[in-house]
Amino acid sequence: MPRPSLLPIALLAAVLSFQADVAIAEDDMQWQFHEANDPDNKGAMTAHLVYGVPETDNVQVMGVCDARPSTNARFSSLTFGANTGNLANGADAKLRFSGGGFEQTLEGHIVRAEGEGLNGVQLDIKNDDPLWTAFADRETLDYLVPGYRAATLKLADGRDNLKKFVEACRTYETALGDTDADKASNDPDDSSSDSSEKDAFDSAKELGTVAAFEAFLSSYPTGFYAKLARAYVTKLNKAAAAPSPPPTPAQQTPPPPAPKPVAAASPGPDPSCKELFSVKSKGSDAPAKLTFINKSGAYRSIMWLDFSGQPKDYANLQAGEEVTLDTFLTHPWMVTNGPGDCIEIFMPHAGTRVVTLKAPDGSVKAAPPPAPKKAAPAPKAKPKPEKKTVKKCRSRSVLIDGKCILKRNAQTYCGPGYRLQNGKCVQGYAKPKPQIRLPTWQLEGLKHGCPRGLAWNAQEGCHEND
Repeated sequence: MPRPSLLPIALLAAVLSFQADVAIAEDDMQWQFHEANDPDNKGAMTAHLVYGVPETDNVQVMGVCDARPSTNARFSSLTFGANTGNLANGADAKLRFSGGGFEQTLEGHIVRAEGEGLNGVQLDIKNDDPLWTAFADRETLDYLVPGYRAATLKLADGRDNLKKFVEACRTYETALGDTDADKASNDPDDSSSDSSEKDAFDSAKELGTVAAFEAFLSSYPTGFYAKLARAYVTKLNKAAAAPSPPPTPAQQTPPPPAPKPVAAASPGPDPSCKELFSVKSKGSDAPAKLTFINKSGAYRSIMWLDFSGQPKDYANLQAGEEVTLDTFLTHPWMVTNGPGDCIEIFMPHAGTRVVTLKAPDGSVKAAPPPAPKKAAPAPKAKPKPEKKTVKKCRSRSVLIDGKCILKRNAQTYCGPGYRLQNGKCVQGYAKPKPQIRLPTWQLEGLKHGCPRGLAWNAQEGCHEND
């Protein structure tokens, strides 16, 4: 299908850019809607949707649909800024949306702007696609190109503008019809199109009333603009049939008396652990507080069940401990044991709700007494040093190993293998080996260098002893 222009000059002064690797100021992002005859789109009625920070170049989503018969009005063209790595411009790509139990994957193609521009994935989304229902029902949705980092859309504050965009696109689809013959005969770009008919339609559109469109139809009952006018009449009649919002205080004459305070309705029963997979947070409108006092006698973990029903760990209580949490009336909290098994689920009440966690048998156990402190051991008394008595010997004796030994016996007192050293017997004493005395003829032979056992004389030299 031909892809319509994404943004008019009147809506944004420049093409906006999105860098997936740069953090987006999500708190400042807003959904913006604009509808007008777009001169850049051959004067056709065109609806634009933008998700970004107003009056800045920080944009994450851009969408467009128009009422030109030359386009397929059953689709809206949206570009989502996304992390696409090195995927080439124009390459086929899938974009997966998920959140709050919803999951859907749509096929599109990579868009890379030259210079400044929105880089990501462009999708052609049918006007009756389930994604629009998810946009209307969910608080947030995540999306990503499989294999790359995800981005988040905050939807709660933008539902009105999202609804306006979808209704405008569906109006164009109804006006254009589905047959190629109608598109060919009713194309406002055709040179045969009556400019006065277009001017009359623009005047009716500017007034925006049922009477203005009916006046147009009385003059131009057939053709493309007639279909578009009837679609707007249907839209305006539906809006008129909707219940009117309550009047503001300034519109009330005279002001009504102040209503009497009404007692708050009793809170319903808490969900059970059997309902765990269907319990989740549903809004953040009414603040409340929730206090848990752990008198179960065991460890307990406190977990918040988020908007997708996933548990988030917020507090860990030992026996006897307590905690107070800031929350909202529609946010459930789960209590688990050490292994993470669900024990109970509690809903906050108006104001502050105090929950006492009990033992499995329903009893309340007091906090364990603190362990007694061990008394410091008494200091040990230092032993008194023993007085050494020095033994003295008489003049004819010496002290050896604490004994008085006569001096004449001192050298032989220690016995074999010991010796006397500084008045003590120490190991290491050995008797000298007895010397062997050789015969004279052997001594004479050794004296003249003869081998042992040979004799020597001047006539024979070294020789055996005869």
